[in-house]
Amino acid sequence: MNIALHHFRLVDTISKEGTLTKAAKTLHLTQSALSHQLKELERELDVDIFDRQGKRLHLSEQGYRFLRSSEKILAELKSLEEDINNYKNGKTGKLSISMQCYTAYHWLPAIIKYYKKRWPDINIQILSDATRRPLEYLMNGDLDIGIIRTQMVNTKIRYEPIFVDQLAAVICKDHPLAKKDVIEISDFQGEELILPLYDPSYQDTPVIESLIQAQQVKPKTLHRIHYTDAAIEMVNAGLGITVLADWIVEPYLKDKNIVVKPLHHSVAKRAWYAATCKQTPAIMNFLDCLKMYFAGEDMSVDDAEKKIIVKEQAAHKPKVAAAAPLKFNKEAILFNEVQDIRSYQY
Repeated sequence: MNIALHHFRLVDTISKEGTLTKAAKTLHLTQSALSHQLKELERELDVDIFDRQGKRLHLSEQGYRFLRSSEKILAELKSLEEDINNYKNGKTGKLSISMQCYTAYHWLPAIIKYYKKRWPDINIQILSDATRRPLEYLMNGDLDIGIIRTQMVNTKIRYEPIFVDQLAAVICKDHPLAKKDVIEISDFQGEELILPLYDPSYQDTPVIESLIQAQQVKPKTLHRIHYTDAAIEMVNAGLGITVLADWIVEPYLKDKNIVVKPLHHSVAKRAWYAATCKQTPAIMNFLDCLKMYFAGEDMSVDDAEKKIIVKEQAAHKPKVAAAAPLKFNKEAILFNEVQDIRSYQY
C-alpha cells in the first residue's frame, strides 16, 4: 500500500471537523485538493473511508479502523518531534564524563544536583575507563566531556579552561617527612612512592615523574595505582607517600591519618580544561555549571547528600557479588572495597 503521512492527518482531521470545508481550512488546503487526496486514499485502499450524508462525512467501518491507526501514528510522531526538540534544546539526552588521571569524583554531586534542577531529564554517566586516554575516547564518540590536562592539537576538539591546581605531597602523620614544611623532589629518594597509573604511549609523562627523572631521584619502589581512593588508603596505612592535586585530597583529610605538604615552588601549577568535540546545548549547559563550581559559586552539597546521590544511582546497577577485600601485607592491614566509580550513573 502506498499510504503517506498526510493521509493519516487527513482522516484524523476530517473525522474531527466533520466536513471537507472545515477540514480543508484546518489543514490549510483548498477543498478541491483535500477531496482529491481523500479519493486518492480510497482508491489505494479500495474501500470507502467515509460515508457521505450531504456535506457531512461519517467514518465507515474500515474508516474507523484507519482512524485508530492514524491516532497511534500521529501521537507517536508528535512524541518523536517533542523528543527531538527537547534534545536539540538541551532538555533531554545523555552526557558521559571522565577525568584524566584521577578516579575521585567527590566534586561532581554538587554540579549534578544544580544541573538536574534545571535539566532533570539529562542522564549523566561517569566513564572512568577513559581516565588514562580521555581524548581518544572523545574522538571516538564514547565521551562527551573530558576534564583533562593534556591537550592534543586537533581542530575537532574544543578546550575550555576550567581551573588551576597545585600538586602536593600526601604523607602519613607518622612519617618523618610529615614534620617538614615543604617537600622537595629529592625527599622522594629511597621512599615507597605511590603515583597514579598513566599510559606511557599517551606521550604525557606526569610532571612529578619528569622531575624525579631529571633530578635522578630513585624511590625505593614506585607503585602505580589506578584508583585515587586506593592510593589514599595506602598512605593512610603507612605504606608510602603519594602526590595528588590539592583539591583532590582535601575531602579525605578529616577522616584519615594523613597530612598534605606543599611541594617546592619549582613545581608549577597545572591548568585543567574541559575538552569536547560536540557543542550541544546539554554539553554547553554542563560546562557552564563546571565553571561556576570551580569559580567558587555556592553549589555546596554536604557529605550526606553526596552519599544519597551515589546510593540512588548505584541502586540501578545490576547486583554483583561483593568484591573481596584488598589486603596489604604490612602489619596485616586490611581495607575494604575501593569503590569503582565507572558504572555510577547520575
